Amino acid sequence: MKKAVLAIVVWGVIACGAPSGSANLTLPFYTDTDLTPQWVGSQSEVRGMHRVELTTLFDQTGREVSRSDVQGRIHVANFFFTRCGQVCPIAMRNLARVQEAFAYDDRVVLMSYSVTPEMDSVEVLEAFGKAHGIDSDRWHLLTGDGATIVDLAESSYMVELDDAELYDVDQLFHTESVVLVDEDGHIRGVYNGTLAFDVTQLIDDIRTLAEGDGGVTRQPPPINGSVTPTT
Repeated sequence: MKKAVLAIVVWGVIACGAPSGSANLTLPFYTDTDLTPQWVGSQSEVRGMHRVELTTLFDQTGREVSRSDVQGRIHVANFFFTRCGQVCPIAMRNLARVQEAFAYDDRVVLMSYSVTPEMDSVEVLEAFGKAHGIDSDRWHLLTGDGATIVDLAESSYMVELDDAELYDVDQLFHTESVVLVDEDGHIRGVYNGTLAFDVTQLIDDIRTLAEGDGGVTRQPPPINGSVTPTT
């Protein structure tokens, strides 16, 4: 099993310049492809650390999704394809727990990148999202240029897309790794999306990150189809 799967990482969302000062320092930072955890004692030590750099892609609604959509928000990322019959369905079911846990937390967003964008068009992703109960406001299923997505995975998120052969999926790259990114775009955790225990830890770590900025904005569950805003 690869280091990217074994490591526990927490991620934040992208911001320009120096850290905003809101990042929780309890969790480690990951700054290179070896995914060696680094604990820091002050915000000044975070300056210059690796950050996720997003590229504009299209989600299941046909809308452009870019850096601005995650800036200042905690986001969870994974790589999948809709025709995957083994690893991806398990991971996506587990990630549905994250969607449910933060259904009313508007600072948490999920990003699932298709590694077969030539097959996963906007229309295909839209149908997949509806079939799996994915809220397009909280969870973006993304498609675009294939080479761009591979580069994004390996250079920005630092996960390897070469696990397909382990699951008899010929020539189709995907990974069970799920990445958590903090509000400043730093990698803070990588989890095995097929393991329920890892996803439970992911949910706990999102909450730990959120505490660094006074907690995630929450709203109560909808009543009769409407949402009562908090005061």
